Amino acid sequence: MKKVFSTLLFAIVFIMATQPANAKIRRVGYWGTPVNNTDYADLQSAHDAAAANDTILVFPGSWGATYSKKLVTLGYGYFTDTASLGTQANPALQNINGALSISIVLAAGSNNCTFEGLDGLSISGNNSGVTISGIIVRRSKGNVSLYDNNVYSNWQILQSYVSITLKANYGGTISGLVVNNCYVTQLYGYAGGTSVNQSGQFTNCIFYDTYNGTYCSFNNGSFTINNSIFLYFHKNDANCVYQYSLFDKDYAAVPSGTGNIGVDINTMNSNVFVGYNQSTFSYDAMWVLKAGSPAKGGGQGGTDMGIYGGANPYKLSGIPRIPAIYKLTAPSNTTSGNPYTITLSVRSNN
Repeated sequence: MKKVFSTLLFAIVFIMATQPANAKIRRVGYWGTPVNNTDYADLQSAHDAAAANDTILVFPGSWGATYSKKLVTLGYGYFTDTASLGTQANPALQNINGALSISIVLAAGSNNCTFEGLDGLSISGNNSGVTISGIIVRRSKGNVSLYDNNVYSNWQILQSYVSITLKANYGGTISGLVVNNCYVTQLYGYAGGTSVNQSGQFTNCIFYDTYNGTYCSFNNGSFTINNSIFLYFHKNDANCVYQYSLFDKDYAAVPSGTGNIGVDINTMNSNVFVGYNQSTFSYDAMWVLKAGSPAKGGGQGGTDMGIYGGANPYKLSGIPRIPAIYKLTAPSNTTSGNPYTITLSVRSNN
């Protein structure tokens, strides 16, 4: 029996079944034989050809576009390239060779877009004073910028490995922001914002470093932070509510609030995570809680703190929520007999 492992096989039938009746799937950077009205040489061309509710699949490459319609944009996850990451990749999930970077500018008409499974993502508004609402960034790695004079309402950033910029100035606002189960590499809150124009909640997150020079973490916004873990520096913003969260007390004070606890750096190094400061885990698997960790069951209602706690825990490598064929078993490399029996193995990736 010969086993053949796929590199990237999305379940196209599943996507089509969950789309509106007339929606279409389009591809950017696909390495196979191009199909007319399906494959495009760049992301902007795919966007421009697409109708609202279409899906765009992106493959390795460097892509950029300005979005002005509601679309679903899907990648294949991140931390998958063993050639560049070695042991800190997640090869058991899938192995995709080549880098992906995708830069998105959101303009009027882009409300309710979804971005999922994307590596190298950079997403921002076009700073023209428009309202951009209902954006979902899920299981993606990169940068999300809520910046300047746009109205950002009801965004969701979920199960992602991201840096986030908060700066609703010059008439801009941030409201209803939901950030759940994210590893936040940086939280840039540029000085000058006010609590009036920024609000939302962060739940089951890990914050790597939320204080950077003169920049202020939550930018004086009115945010509620639950079930989260703060590594190294953090700034206790007076307008924020901190609850059931763990803090590195050697770098900053533990804020007052229900259920908050502090540990010293030695405890953080040795007793909180399975792979803290180790290179034998992938960059996201290292944040699984150790047995006996003070963050275990320390969240609200007894849930675990951090990205693997709560109802919708972080998923390794941001593999998107669509079934994928990952293994094919066949008797030989050439057909023999009739019928010719093969076996497919599929992950749901929910």
